[in-house]
Amino acid sequence: MNYQKELDKLLDTLTKEGRVPRLLLHSCCAPCSSYVLEYLSNYFEITVFYYNPNIYPETEYTKRILEQQKLIDDMNFKYPVSICSGRI
Repeated sequence: MNYQKELDKLLDTLTKEGRVPRLLLHSCCAPCSSYVLEYLSNYFEITVFYYNPNIYPETEYTKRILEQQKLIDDMNFKYPVSICSGRI
């Protein structure tokens, strides 16, 4: 199955129907999420779920989640993008 073609069909349908659904997007780091956010924010209201339990120590985790927030704040999106963290 060609998932890009399936996504293109879905995005075409959403556009034709004028719908803007919500999407929960997992992110392990800001660089990995940048293109996906740029692309999908034209079609969805996105909540970035930032979670990467392999990051140690806590200060490094904090630095990376702040970088994710900075990326979201610095980018321009057609629809809203917010963030939540899986770290307790």
